[in-house]
Amino acid sequence: MTTNSEKYGLHILVVAADEDDYVLQAARDLEGHLPNADVTVVYGLENPADGLSNPCEEDSECLVPGVLITPRLGNVDAVIAKLKEYPVLSRAGFVLLTDQERHYDVADSIGDGSLVSVVAVPWTQPALVEQINSVIDRWLHTYLPDAEITYSIAGGHPYDEPRGGDLLYGLDTPGEQVQRVLLEGIERFLGPRPRMILPPGVDLTRQGVSVDAVYLVLKGSVALHRTSQFGDVLLHHASSGPLIGLMSLARQQRALFTSTTTTEVELIRLSLEQLEYVLQQSPDTSANLAVVAIQALTQRLVRAEYLHIEKNELAEQLEIERANLERALEELRSTREQLVDQTKFAMLGELSAGIAHELNNPVAALQRSTQHIAQDLATVLGGRSDLEDALNALERTLHARPRSTAEDRALVREVMKHTKGDRALAKRFVAAEITDPDDIKSLMRKERFHNRLRGKDASPTAIVEASANIGRSVRNSTVAANRITDLVSSLKAYARPDTSPIEGVDLHENIEDVLRLTSHRMRGATIERNYGELPKIRCYPARLEQVWTNLLVNASEALEDEVEALAKAEAYATSNHPETGEIPKFLPARGLEEPKITITTSQPDSDHVKVVITDNGPGIPEAIVEKIMEPHFTTKGGQVRFGLGMGMAISNSIVDDHEGTLSIESKPGRTSISIVLPIEGPRQDPANQTVVEDSEN
Repeated sequence: MTTNSEKYGLHILVVAADEDDYVLQAARDLEGHLPNADVTVVYGLENPADGLSNPCEEDSECLVPGVLITPRLGNVDAVIAKLKEYPVLSRAGFVLLTDQERHYDVADSIGDGSLVSVVAVPWTQPALVEQINSVIDRWLHTYLPDAEITYSIAGGHPYDEPRGGDLLYGLDTPGEQVQRVLLEGIERFLGPRPRMILPPGVDLTRQGVSVDAVYLVLKGSVALHRTSQFGDVLLHHASSGPLIGLMSLARQQRALFTSTTTTEVELIRLSLEQLEYVLQQSPDTSANLAVVAIQALTQRLVRAEYLHIEKNELAEQLEIERANLERALEELRSTREQLVDQTKFAMLGELSAGIAHELNNPVAALQRSTQHIAQDLATVLGGRSDLEDALNALERTLHARPRSTAEDRALVREVMKHTKGDRALAKRFVAAEITDPDDIKSLMRKERFHNRLRGKDASPTAIVEASANIGRSVRNSTVAANRITDLVSSLKAYARPDTSPIEGVDLHENIEDVLRLTSHRMRGATIERNYGELPKIRCYPARLEQVWTNLLVNASEALEDEVEALAKAEAYATSNHPETGEIPKFLPARGLEEPKITITTSQPDSDHVKVVITDNGPGIPEAIVEKIMEPHFTTKGGQVRFGLGMGMAISNSIVDDHEGTLSIESKPGRTSISIVLPIEGPRQDPANQTVVEDSEN
């Protein structure tokens, strides 16, 4: 930007509404009294910048520091906004000349700084000229701080701010200089004042005690503090200022603060009478005293504002810390509950191992006893030729597979063909596993022969039935004993601590152990197994059993919850629409398909095995799938579950410990959780930190 003042043309634009607008009088008052700017008058708001084209020389840059307007042009905010649309006026300061007592149309202009001055009608010419010159000076310092024109017109160094009147200028004077002038004025009328040297800890004023003197501190520091119900509060130290006691003295009230020296202090004391005498005799001293007082109060006010800001910042920080503490407390509470659960499950594991050990011996004895009963009974029956039918019935029932009710009914109908339609006898033969036509005929002949003899011994059919019942009981005892043995084995495997990976684990047996232990939790769903050919793997079997437990129980509970929700929906719809007489049906996401959980295993490549557990439940919302791995996240909506699962977060961590992956795909009617594990197991043994917790997902 050029620094030659001749390259600039300064203009004060006067915008009049009409020939009677009083702003024209302002233009006449300013004409010839602004040595550095021309006054240009235009009428109306249409193209006011055109009025500047003639006064501006072709090689000059037109500058418009100020624009004078009146309310006669219309809404002040709208007028200023309209005029600022012209580039030459976009940075101008607007001066409002008004004859109105109140204005409700200047909020925007004051808010954006466009309205720089308001002059009331009537005005005095000197005041108006001084005001417009100040507008020009401030505009130059704002927009042309480096230009020579600013130095030549506004005065001072180009970087200096425009100075105000004497009092305002005095406020910018260094405090020590003003104090020195004030002290000289005081001593001019009171004579030399003795300096008092005070050590630290001297109270100049006391809270609640009347003040009868003012202290002018020349050297040292004084602290202002106040006693409250919370103790002694320091309000000012570096911001106390050199005048102590003036505010209370001026208000003729008792001291609001206690003023205490904090260092060695040099000061003079002025009594109320001495101060009044000096002020009456010297207006200049009054002005200097006002400057010192304003400077001191400004320091205190700035200090108070900073304290207020600090208080708000501390309050915000305190709120953040409080929220953090609440979260920490909640996490501690949750951790405590987890520790309690961990302790319970650790004890349960120890108890399970002990119970399994204790059950082994009686179950083994039961198995041996049932085997001996079957063998001994076969020996007894085999020693009598007339008990051959009973021996055959015993052996058939010992090895017979369980049949459904439909199969039993079909066999009864078939056997009735050989019992002359006797349904009751046919049922007895089927129960005794006698379904061969030749066997039926043979037994019926023996039964007729026995009836002719009218013997008191049991009939052949009754003997066969008794033998079949014994065989069935022995078979049931054997199955039950084997079931207990399998459960004990699974319980021992589940409770076994995993201190290091185990080689040669059959993943299918690992899953079957969990299915046996959790079968009571999944009675409402069909379990479908699609097992592929898998090699044995190296893993932590007990930890993997925890994963299968969690996934299977969660799948089962999802199916149960959907059925319960649909039942409630049907009940609500029925109770709210009784007039239809029809019970509405709400189908689950799977439609008419029965609840089902499918376990699929495969070997996707030579280094990994894959387990996929799929249910046809309601699915997991997409927004929740991303969060389901987070600790403490639950989709149970506050329901209490007494499950054996431990949460998806820990399931995922167990899979991570095996250096595997866990992924979820879900939509209404189908949720699949896939787990891929390395056959060789984890390369490093992670710390044994994963524990069983109650299911939270």
